[in-house]
Amino acid sequence: MYQISLLGGLAAFGVALVAGVLGALILAYTGGFSFFALLYAPAIGPALGKIIIRASGGKSGTKLAIIAVAGFAAGALGWSVAMIAPMLIAGVPAPVAFEAFGNPFLWIMTVIATASLWVFLK
Repeated sequence: MYQISLLGGLAAFGVALVAGVLGALILAYTGGFSFFALLYAPAIGPALGKIIIRASGGKSGTKLAIIAVAGFAAGALGWSVAMIAPMLIAGVPAPVAFEAFGNPFLWIMTVIATASLWVFLK
């Protein structure tokens, strides 16, 4: 039950990565409604965990939790990096470009959702 295959691990990472990117995009475009998105953050972990367990072939455990948390965090925070890179290439000064990391709702939501995902999968 706890032995996850390579393909199951990759599927779990991919699902978590996409969920992280989608979550970050939703928070970026909701604007003033970001506070209300934090109310749903604890429910994101179990919902995403069920999808990840299905994608990994019904497996769960610490290894899967590590893979899923890494994928979710990479997706959520990778979106911010993807927003910064074109700005730096275009010559925007670094302090202005790094304002994409200044969304506190993204950070708080990522921490809460990641913690609930870890607890669900472990």
